[in-house]
Amino acid sequence: MTAEAKEDAKSVEEVKKFEDLLHLVGTRGRWNIILFTLCAYSTFVSPMQTLSYQFLGATPDHWCHVESLVSAGWTEDQILSIAIPVNNNTGKPEHCLMYNSNFSSALERGFEWAQNNPQNFDQGEVVSCSSRDFNATQYRSTVTTEWDLVCERRVLYSTTQAAAQAGKLVGYVFLGYLLDTFGRRPVTLGCSALSIISGFLAAASPNVEFYIFIKIIISCMMSGVYLGCFISAMEACSAKQRDYVGPLLVLPWALGYMVVPGIAYLIRDWKPLQAALTTPALLLIVYYFLLPESPRWLILKGRHKEALEILQKAARLNDRTLPSDQQVIAAMGRIANSDTNKENQEKAKETIPQRALNVAKTFVILLTTPSLRLRALIAFFCWFAASMVYYGVALNATNLSADPYIYLFLGGLMEVPSYILLWPAIKFLGRVKSLAILYFVCGASIIVVMFLMLYVPTVPVGVTMFFSLCGKMAITAAFHLIWLFTAELFPTKYRSLAVGEASVCARIGSICSPYINDILGEVVTWAPSALFGIVSLVAAGLSLLLPETKNRELPEAADFFEKKGEVNVAYEGKVELS
Repeated sequence: MTAEAKEDAKSVEEVKKFEDLLHLVGTRGRWNIILFTLCAYSTFVSPMQTLSYQFLGATPDHWCHVESLVSAGWTEDQILSIAIPVNNNTGKPEHCLMYNSNFSSALERGFEWAQNNPQNFDQGEVVSCSSRDFNATQYRSTVTTEWDLVCERRVLYSTTQAAAQAGKLVGYVFLGYLLDTFGRRPVTLGCSALSIISGFLAAASPNVEFYIFIKIIISCMMSGVYLGCFISAMEACSAKQRDYVGPLLVLPWALGYMVVPGIAYLIRDWKPLQAALTTPALLLIVYYFLLPESPRWLILKGRHKEALEILQKAARLNDRTLPSDQQVIAAMGRIANSDTNKENQEKAKETIPQRALNVAKTFVILLTTPSLRLRALIAFFCWFAASMVYYGVALNATNLSADPYIYLFLGGLMEVPSYILLWPAIKFLGRVKSLAILYFVCGASIIVVMFLMLYVPTVPVGVTMFFSLCGKMAITAAFHLIWLFTAELFPTKYRSLAVGEASVCARIGSICSPYINDILGEVVTWAPSALFGIVSLVAAGLSLLLPETKNRELPEAADFFEKKGEVNVAYEGKVELS
């Protein structure tokens, strides 16, 4: 046994928290790298389903379908010039209106006569129409053209994206509890399999209602994969490692983000595109063979032999030698006894109705526990703001009159520096200051976009894109930081629940985003930017009330910060935390 191993064997007697045990196993070896790589891949495939709705449902130029003229073989240009009025604001043909005429005289005498004698049929009154024709040269087929998701049916287009976010909401309501109850590995494996199956089923959707339903299933399952992997990775890190493991873990999201417009540019038919976007998820099958259960979770659940097997395997891969099995299991007992033994003994005596009642109480326990209430409420709003603004800005190319392929690619590209710059920011400034600054920068940038659209409408598109992407870069970093921060703010037995419930708040925000962009933005183009900017500024102020967690071990008890006499050290002056 090496000198280092002997020292570890001696120190195992003093192990009282999981970070101490993790130090014996090693935190920078092959096991850690393999686990990180597995978890990071889930973040690579996630945006392929979440950020693809502008391409799957791309909306080409469209106008009212005039059956009589189409049947007579008139060209698109002829129909547009005779039957479709011009919008006075844009100078382009109306999308949802047509002249109130049967065009019988035009059909009898031909296009040239109709063009020269408009007075012979009524072009003074316009009416709405029930179906549309689309410019087939822009896209071969999209969800929008397949099911006519424009005009009075436009809300269904926004709902296809809201459905993806609603699926995450449904998933996070239940999956946080399932991950804490049944473990990280089985829930992650089940969600991986179902996400692949439902992804391919979406490409065979017979109608928009089924498509919306299956999108809910896809995003629900992907949220389980992402949440399970995120929690597993964070629970295998030391306190200092979380400063950089967190940002690096989501870096593949940016890569997947940039891949989406590339795939969509090459495939202009929505059914093959949906299948192509699902194909990378097939590699999630390797989780069945390689993804371990979280040893931290196993220890707190009293499953010490299983945890020992995983830690022994990790130690071998890391070229470390653990002390004797008895010593390690004894250390696990000390960790578990800190706050779970009595609770587990009480649960064993519970009746089925009592267990059902306790499950219901679990969902609101963060708000009913005084030491966690304020912390939870602020975290929940910050998640809501981050998600609403993130998806609102990321998918706002139409209101900015920007090319969606370029805009989405640049949005993904800007995520890379946001993750890289976040690492030194949280290392030197801490979580609280970094979060407040990021929300403020985002809010200020988006407010500038609003003023440009309102007062300088002739400004080049590149200028508005610049400020919009600056805001996007800041909210990207804030969104990731609030993930990391929330995992550090709550004790282990509530950590998955806290992240899950906070993610529910985030999904409520992201569900609102497509309606804000597509419906509100169609009425007042600058209004979405105004709303996103204001919400970001409010989040910046509230985040200053959270406790700093820099270089602290993950809490195991609800009153962790209070026991340590914690104050918010992000700025001078004290702030009560509960």
